[in-house]
Amino acid sequence: MNETPRTGHPVSRRAFVGGVAGLSALGALSTVRSGATAAPRDGRTAIVIGTGFGGAVAARRLGEAGVTTTVFERGRRWPIRPDGNTFATTTNPDRRAAWFGSPAGPSAATALPVEPYPGVLDHVMGNGVEAVYGAGVGGGSLVFGSFTPVPRRQDFEHIFPAAADYSELAATYYPRAKQRLGVAPLPADILAHPRYVGARSWLKVVDRYGATPHFFDFAIDWDIVRAELAGRRTASVSIGESSYGNNSGAKKSLDRTYLAAAERTGNVTIKPMHEVFDIRPRSRSKGFVVSARVLDERGRTVRTVTAEADHLFMAAGSFHSTRLLVEARAKGTLPRLSPRIGDGFGVNGDFLTIRANPREDFGAIQGGPGYARIYEDDLSGGPVSMVYQATPLPAPLGKAATTHLVQAHTDERGTIDFDHATRRGQLNYPHPADRNDLDRRANAFIARFHERTEARYGFGTNGVHVSSRATGFGSASTYHGLGGVVMGAAATMDGAVRGYENLHVVDGSFIPGAVGLVNPSLTITALAERTMDRFLAAH
Repeated sequence: MNETPRTGHPVSRRAFVGGVAGLSALGALSTVRSGATAAPRDGRTAIVIGTGFGGAVAARRLGEAGVTTTVFERGRRWPIRPDGNTFATTTNPDRRAAWFGSPAGPSAATALPVEPYPGVLDHVMGNGVEAVYGAGVGGGSLVFGSFTPVPRRQDFEHIFPAAADYSELAATYYPRAKQRLGVAPLPADILAHPRYVGARSWLKVVDRYGATPHFFDFAIDWDIVRAELAGRRTASVSIGESSYGNNSGAKKSLDRTYLAAAERTGNVTIKPMHEVFDIRPRSRSKGFVVSARVLDERGRTVRTVTAEADHLFMAAGSFHSTRLLVEARAKGTLPRLSPRIGDGFGVNGDFLTIRANPREDFGAIQGGPGYARIYEDDLSGGPVSMVYQATPLPAPLGKAATTHLVQAHTDERGTIDFDHATRRGQLNYPHPADRNDLDRRANAFIARFHERTEARYGFGTNGVHVSSRATGFGSASTYHGLGGVVMGAAATMDGAVRGYENLHVVDGSFIPGAVGLVNPSLTITALAERTMDRFLAAH
């Protein structure tokens, strides 16, 4: 694990786009303090599949409750190296960037010619859309943009059923999730730094457009960013790096927060490089038997292992959690699963655009992660939001382009279905020829944004917007795939998967395709905290 992987592979323009696209009451029912060791409670056991935001919450809460818990994670651990070379970088990607070369191939939106390796990004090539997931201990937190916004009530309630109860989340679970993730806003002294001229310029653009900027928190240790700016740490956040991991250690990924707290209880064992492939009920009593392949660093199966437990928590990410259940239902190992497993997959309304050649000074290098969301509520079809994301271009190219994530309400949804030819789950999403809702709404906003700023300040002030799917922008891909085991449909509002006792879902597959015009990490964390409160109260 201390080997320094080979670097220097060429990166295509589409590969760069794929990297940029990722650019998204405290413990009331816990039985012990965070990090304390709890005696196993009544001999109960649990298995958690996945270590992303939902799985990390489940692991910590189970460990603190004294439940002996095994966590299967298909990816490797990514400890921050003293030499600042833990992860690949966007401008110099190598094998660490891709989950066993998943982006490679003629149909992929990114094409990195790298040897197979358990890298941090898994590109799921669906029919109609590409969905990107983190792979490693910490899941999506390793590669997300560190944005942790709370959605507006009106946007949340536009998507979620009334029983999701925004008021309860806002009063208890969003604050708890923020505290445990250790989030904080961008400090004034860092915003004032020359490296962050891009964030300041974005505020000027917002003012010209006539919108109100909405600020939010980040899962970032800003003291480490200060060390980056002072030259005492490897530059990473301060140069816009995020999508392949953060080499300075400034990103507060889950392996350093929730998962570290889970392991400190003494009741949680995390098993990296264990890829689950089979789930079935335990024959002699309630519970489940889970089988996993133990992988080496070339993706070969070293051996297979099985484990059994009283309770099973699905947290492998929206696609993979759903895929495992779809496969189990089709193969007959979990035949009583709801026929609605696999329905309701959405892309969180994501639409990526780049402004090329903007007039404002965004700096030779853009400091990250990004800054300030704006909303446009006066559009037919519903509100739209847009946020600035620092673009990790090498100096002096930071002045050349800025990246923005537009998010719009859309009813477009896909499915995750069993493919009898491959005997695996397949992501199916409406093809561009069959849909125009998201693209139409996002492009209508971009046109208004462009026209309004140019009408006030003259031709050329807003740069040239690039959002074509053919170039990898627009709605070609998402880092925020959600749904598949949706609340109120395939699962109850308490996160119980219909058809089997003691089977729960805690990750993004529980969410009905979107969270409300913001990045979903904080909402997944908050909902998982609530699910675990209810589970522990009932068990």
